[in-house]
Amino acid sequence: MMNCRILTTINNYIYCSKYLLYIKLKSSSKMHDGLGVRHIQLTLLFLCMATIYVSRVNLSMAIVGMTDLLADNETRDDVYMPPVFHWEEEIKGTILSSFFWGYLVMNVPASIITYKFNNKILLTAVMLSNSALCLLTPVIVIKFDYISLIVIRVMQGLLQGFIMPTIHNLLSRWVPPTERARAGAFVIGGLNFGIALIMYTSGFMINSTIGWPLVFYISGLLNVVWVLLWLSLGANSPDSHKSISATEHDYIKSTLTHTAHEKTKMPIPWKSILTSKSVWAIVFAHMGQNWGMWTLLTEIPTFFNSALDFDIASDGELSSIPYFLLWIASFPLSYLADRLIRKNYMSVEFSRKFWNNIGQTVSGLILISLPYIGQYVSHEMAIFTYSITTMLNSCILFGFNINHLDISPNFSCVLMGISNGAANITSILAPLFAGFMVEDETNINDWRIVFFMSSCLYIAGSIIFTIFGSGTVQKWNGPPNQQNQTDLTEDNIEANH
Repeated sequence: MMNCRILTTINNYIYCSKYLLYIKLKSSSKMHDGLGVRHIQLTLLFLCMATIYVSRVNLSMAIVGMTDLLADNETRDDVYMPPVFHWEEEIKGTILSSFFWGYLVMNVPASIITYKFNNKILLTAVMLSNSALCLLTPVIVIKFDYISLIVIRVMQGLLQGFIMPTIHNLLSRWVPPTERARAGAFVIGGLNFGIALIMYTSGFMINSTIGWPLVFYISGLLNVVWVLLWLSLGANSPDSHKSISATEHDYIKSTLTHTAHEKTKMPIPWKSILTSKSVWAIVFAHMGQNWGMWTLLTEIPTFFNSALDFDIASDGELSSIPYFLLWIASFPLSYLADRLIRKNYMSVEFSRKFWNNIGQTVSGLILISLPYIGQYVSHEMAIFTYSITTMLNSCILFGFNINHLDISPNFSCVLMGISNGAANITSILAPLFAGFMVEDETNINDWRIVFFMSSCLYIAGSIIFTIFGSGTVQKWNGPPNQQNQTDLTEDNIEANH
């Protein structure tokens, strides 16, 4: 059964490659809103996000098998069993947090490098290096123990600091303004698909004859498969793609009126960026979102197991359901968001704020009820509430999370580096806060404080974004000699097409 699950995962990747080739044949279509080369790029970027999050979250799953003392006592005479490590909780906590040390340091520097260098080559180098680290993890850790694992995770954090800025930079060159909600939800939603995928399959891999090393081997191989697809089909922009039709090329370029040519590199307007209210609105929304997201991702298994006496972590299918729901819900909702903009029922700014409030404010309000429902109603309703909270969170993908492209397509990678770097601080602080507040894991009152804090930060970030966020291209997006000229917003220009 386990081998079938793994083969199914690999077969899905092979199927995706065939699907991409099929789409490529459709790129000659005369209808600019049909399938084209830009959709190949979006599919590749989606797979990139899914793959990179599999390798980011894999340790959270694999460490269960790496430290399973029961497995260590089993007979190994007839079957190879990978070694089990006797790591204390403090050591495990250090290992799990070490990824974010590198990730925190690299986000802003990575955004500058991304802005200056060829994104296709950069992304290839990052993914191949990440793949090598995944594949080598079991061998190195078995020989050198936990110190080597910490070093590997820090290196992976440094490498993955390039991912989000690069993704946003590529989106700014490929996606017309009225397709951004769908594109952002599809591509960035790949991270939720990746989380769900590793949660669903890790148990089967850990229980295989290879054991926990298989989690890292599969993660590394998926990176290699992605790189092969990227080198075959990926491109920096419509200008550098060899087989894009003239119709699609002209359509994309005509809508991206505020996006400079990929070879045009303007000086980064740091002062304007760091004093922009619309930039800080994104930053605070991102920080509130990450606090809530990482609280759920890291603390929910312990909450259900200790406070509600319900082991959700042992059921990979049950654990992955909320993230599959999040990923699936993003498709119809993002389509609706784009359609309302295209039909002029909503402006870009109103749309981003409206959906972001659903993703953060509504989710935050529901999250407050989770410990009460778990205590006074039922475990099933608590899981349902958790799933709804997670699913509604999909709306942030076409809220603040895509807003970088609206206000500055030329410097969207820099803006993402800033907001993602700041948000990473709360990714580190949220689990630490939970550990500090929950003195007794069986005491549900302690957990209420944790979820209340997450709810407050969800809502606070959304309120700040609603008050100070913008949907129009900022003057500092253009060359210095044009920044005093009157700007037309991209959504108004698109409406004329």
